[in-house]
Amino acid sequence: MRGSISRLSQKLGCGFIVGEDGREACFDLSSLEGADIRVLSVGKTVEYEEHFGNERLRAVRVRVMPTPSSKSASGGEK
Repeated sequence: MRGSISRLSQKLGCGFIVGEDGREACFDLSSLEGADIRVLSVGKTVEYEEHFGNERLRAVRVRVMPTPSSKSASGGEK
């Protein structure tokens, strides 16, 4: 599934993703794959898997999608 980050709380260690279908799923920052929490921001596009737990839709295996302009964003020193 693909969606975008709608809310983040680094303090609480969680966030929310709105999927292309409009449903909102919560995720734990520990479910990030191949990304550092510092690259997350509201509006960032992600791919994830949906699971139902505790009567709530959860996103797991969250992967941040690269943006065309971010090829060198992790970049070298200036």
